[in-house]
Amino acid sequence: NKLYDGSTTASFTCALTGVIGLDDVNCTGGTANFADLNVGTWTVTAAGLGLSGADSANYELSSTSAANTADITQRTLNVTATGVNKIYDGTTAATVTLADDRVGGDAVTTAYTTASFVDPNIGTGITVNVSGISITGGANSGNYALGNSTATTTANITNASQTITVITRRWYEWDRDDHNDQWQRNL
Repeated sequence: NKLYDGSTTASFTCALTGVIGLDDVNCTGGTANFADLNVGTWTVTAAGLGLSGADSANYELSSTSAANTADITQRTLNVTATGVNKIYDGTTAATVTLADDRVGGDAVTTAYTTASFVDPNIGTGITVNVSGISITGGANSGNYALGNSTATTTANITNASQTITVITRRWYEWDRDDHNDQWQRNL
């Protein structure tokens, strides 16, 4: 049996039957592989087996290969979070990116439901709590068992920049000349 590692490679031990008394003869060499690399119970085939030892010349293997069954079990997927800095908005809402220790090249998707700063105010290295971490899909997701559903990280909340616009207006006083029915500007 082995923990999922993304390969079909198997380790094995071989035992000989029919060795007489205390003869010095051992099974050696060979390689073994699972029939499939995914989690499950599979046939393991060993090939290239041989004999060694002082009395090995007195024996002959009936076959240089052997088969048996063994299990590949789920690997624990440990998920970590990295906080994303944000501009002050008065809330504790946070965003994070997730990473994990999957076997290189495996297709596994993870997600979270909530990420929150412990303090909504401006600061550096503010703790961010992440919850609801889950494995949500991917071709190799069945080979993993989730190791954690929460994580903690840090991030910064920076000042909200403000734009100040100055508007200038000129005020004029206008008088009406009743005789001419015209408007005149007085500065």
